[in-house]
Amino acid sequence: MRGLKIFVTLILSCCFLFSKGQDKLYYMMTADSSLVGVRNEKGTIIIPPIHHVYHDFDLNVPIDDPFIEFIGVLGDEEDADNPAFAVSTVYDRKGNILYYPQFFDNGSDYWSEGLRRYVEKGKIGFVNLLGDKISPADWGFALPFNYGYATVYAGKMKKQYDAGGEHWFVVPAEDGVNESLINKHGVRVEPLQIRQDPKDYFYNGAYYPNPFQYNNDELLILKKLDQFEKAITFLFKLSSSQYEYKPLQLEIVEKPNRYFPYYVIGAYEEQRRLDDYDILFDEKSDDFYISQWDSRRELVPLNEGLISSIGENLQRRKDDIKLETRKLAEQELLKLQTNGK
Repeated sequence: MRGLKIFVTLILSCCFLFSKGQDKLYYMMTADSSLVGVRNEKGTIIIPPIHHVYHDFDLNVPIDDPFIEFIGVLGDEEDADNPAFAVSTVYDRKGNILYYPQFFDNGSDYWSEGLRRYVEKGKIGFVNLLGDKISPADWGFALPFNYGYATVYAGKMKKQYDAGGEHWFVVPAEDGVNESLINKHGVRVEPLQIRQDPKDYFYNGAYYPNPFQYNNDELLILKKLDQFEKAITFLFKLSSSQYEYKPLQLEIVEKPNRYFPYYVIGAYEEQRRLDDYDILFDEKSDDFYISQWDSRRELVPLNEGLISSIGENLQRRKDDIKLETRKLAEQELLKLQTNGK
């Protein structure tokens, strides 16, 4: 498995060589190694060294990502009470500033269903994996996308700190703040009068249209996953204490783009995305893979990854898995091992 994993990793790394045909770019630092920027192979400065160094940079290895992100935002200080504030800057490979990611958990906002939040003039919008702003920064605050929708707030919001003063949450700063949902096109969506589809999204006492609409090729991808439904559920849930099997909902949440040639299938439990893993599909090879949610540079073939995960959990959690769940997991493991031969 180790050798195969490395092989797949190398293949995927090749997919990330976006700079092919362009100038090679390298990180550069000031003489005292306190500030970092980017230069090309001729020594021309692409991004001036104006960002503070917060982690290690390899100055001799070409940058193969399509976008370059540095911690730090230059310009006027934000309102200290405003929850919409940026902590980093994203550039393209020509050195143009594209956007400023929203703060999240002591760092930059994470990607959720192919989108992340950005900040502009103290308000929040959304940007996609291509660096395109799919919605203007119109919102006083917004939550990450889940189940095809994001909760947004029109009006001024503020931070409110807990009793200890260490953690804060977001509350309206004025009367008349409106809460609503937007779809992945940045369009506000009204709730349905009545439920129309089993997959309609239930939020705050109302139903919203099923966001997952597929063409025939995409339906076929999900159909191919049917045989792994139980095993994929165990991938996410078998490590939970006294877990009782209940199938997860699998949906395509991202489609291939010029930077990442895979379909991404997400797993939902009661319409809440589980983010430990992504299931990826390569339409050229017709193969499925598992990747860690926070790193897509190392892929494991689906069948192999499921065998490893289920087998390890059955062995490690002998006294913490319900008997019926264990029997079902053992059956799935045997099926996977048989299919892999």
